[in-house]
Amino acid sequence: MEAKNNNGGKVIGHIVILDIRKATEESIDSIRSIGNVAMLIYSSETIPLIHRLKNIGNLASSIELSADVEIKTFTGETILSGDFFKQQTATQCLFLTGQITVHPDIPPEEIESGAGELILIGQLLCPEHLVGVIQSKMKTRTGGIETYTYTPSSQLTMGTLALDDNYLHSLDDDTELVVIGDLRLLQTLSNDLLAQKVKRIQVLGKVVCREENASTLSARLDRSTGTPKITTIPTGFELVENPIVLNAAVLTSLPSRKIFCTKEVLIDRDVTPEALDSHLEVLVSQGGIICPEALKGAISQKCNMLQTEAVFYEGELWLVDDELTIPTSRFSYLQGVATVLVNGELTFAPDIEPQVLIDHVAKIHNFGEIYCTPEQMGAVQSLLGRNEGELIESTQTETDADDEEKPKTDMIGNVGYLAL
Repeated sequence: MEAKNNNGGKVIGHIVILDIRKATEESIDSIRSIGNVAMLIYSSETIPLIHRLKNIGNLASSIELSADVEIKTFTGETILSGDFFKQQTATQCLFLTGQITVHPDIPPEEIESGAGELILIGQLLCPEHLVGVIQSKMKTRTGGIETYTYTPSSQLTMGTLALDDNYLHSLDDDTELVVIGDLRLLQTLSNDLLAQKVKRIQVLGKVVCREENASTLSARLDRSTGTPKITTIPTGFELVENPIVLNAAVLTSLPSRKIFCTKEVLIDRDVTPEALDSHLEVLVSQGGIICPEALKGAISQKCNMLQTEAVFYEGELWLVDDELTIPTSRFSYLQGVATVLVNGELTFAPDIEPQVLIDHVAKIHNFGEIYCTPEQMGAVQSLLGRNEGELIESTQTETDADDEEKPKTDMIGNVGYLAL
């Protein structure tokens, strides 16, 4: 996880847990730089070493622990259920990062006797009757606690619950539902049946439902611990939950003339206004629309442009979602102009003349990072349409010169746990 820097020190990227309880002056001084640290753990003996940590990024929090305490880490989406606490010892410190869900089937006495101290970075989802004993074990916490109400008669789902006719018929009347995850009503259900079978629903997640059922469902949502985010599918619309590319072929095969898309919609250059009118009546896109400039008038008749994020492009569309370097040769094969849309990280090769950008780029929409030379910077700025990202000079500064020979692989990011 560590790499030697050519300048005599180690370069370490972002770290969730940095443990220096057993560190020495030598191990600390061997580090040249450290990225952001979510939690620094030290002992009383290593307090003097903290100030020796050089070039450390943002430090979210720190805590003192005895050097003989064993740390067990749990990262990501973790469910604490069953015999989980029976498998732990009171001498351990459990470090929980991410989304941690406590299952209601754990007896409080098992938490009391089986768990040592708890450290939480993230979100804790916990039944109300276990909040007290869990908090009594917390040494420190960074993040929120969401509670849910659970009784022996509750129907518990951890994950996604698809509420359809078959599921409703399987329930007893006046069932109380608890969903630790997302609730989805993608079919239009009988409101009478929904009201008969479901007395209360508590959702710790998101809700997607049909407009026809929204009122009945809303009346049964338990909002005592907060209201979940609700996406309502309008009557008569087809739900699409993936990014889609609308080209001429896809338009002819749409399952409905009314589309409700939760992700981004990209409209291809081969689509004509006539094709839009023939195959699409209304388009709702929560993720935004990327559309040819020539279709601006036609698409405005299909969308509520006051509620839709839209980017219009001219010529070719160069879409940058990850990392991309554009070389000079790319412009040699360009017919006409291009529109550049940056969501990720774009670098213009330093030998691209600013006039080449002016002549061949219609617009640049920046939602990410663009690296360019000082000479290119003016041209890029003059071409900006949407500018919600960063413009960064790609030329080397004097402070970077010392790192000229340092390979990029020296920087290691996203380290979960590191003990020095």
